[in-house]
Amino acid sequence: MIRSLCLLLALLTDTTNPPPVPPAIPTAAEAPMPIRDLREVAPGILEYHGVRLDKKNHRISFPATVNQHEGLIEYLLVNDKGKTYESLFETKLAPHTIHLAMLLIGLKQDAEANAKATAPPPTLNPTYLQSEPKMNGPAVQLSVAWTQEGKRKEVPVEDWILNLETNHPMTNGPWTYNGSMIQDGVFLADQEFSIVSVVTDPTALVNNPRKGYDNNGIWQIRDDVVPPLDTPVEISITLTETSSPTPTKP
Repeated sequence: MIRSLCLLLALLTDTTNPPPVPPAIPTAAEAPMPIRDLREVAPGILEYHGVRLDKKNHRISFPATVNQHEGLIEYLLVNDKGKTYESLFETKLAPHTIHLAMLLIGLKQDAEANAKATAPPPTLNPTYLQSEPKMNGPAVQLSVAWTQEGKRKEVPVEDWILNLETNHPMTNGPWTYNGSMIQDGVFLADQEFSIVSVVTDPTALVNNPRKGYDNNGIWQIRDDVVPPLDTPVEISITLTETSSPTPTKP
């Protein structure tokens, strides 16, 4: 299921236009090989196709924009060719670029952690969401930074999402980096353009582990705190653990 880094690098020629046949993803052991277009931009900080890597702090950062200002969402972040009508943020980066950056800062995954996951239907529905198991993977923290009145601000992404069941913002805490899934040799994150999902989607790189991960009718954008549409932001993903937990047997 997992192929060599060489195949991935051969296809990483344009991160703003994901390849029509997405590449296979390398193992963590293969990822530390020398990477084309990886350059140092500050002491201890590398950049790869618009993604900044802070390996010491296990953190990557990259540009995005505010894509929606109000309403229900199923995704926190998608590529701009993805389901933007259901996402708070969009980015021009291809999912495989973000995934490779995560491998380079120390991500390690269990290839069998989500063996029971199945690809979702074109439109997520309650039947699918409630039948799929919760995703497994290393814990990550997500934050969003932006400039307001000339000052840089940064908050956990959960602060911008309302849980309609509790009428409180989404609980602060970790997200699950499941790393998408590969089907018939295709890295599905690049096919579906999904990066961070607030409801179960195995094709996204990151999933929400909180209660309500199986309910697409309770997550709403907090229009009282989210800046205007098209506001440039910086999304950061920080590894809080570098390996996948062992899935619990049924």
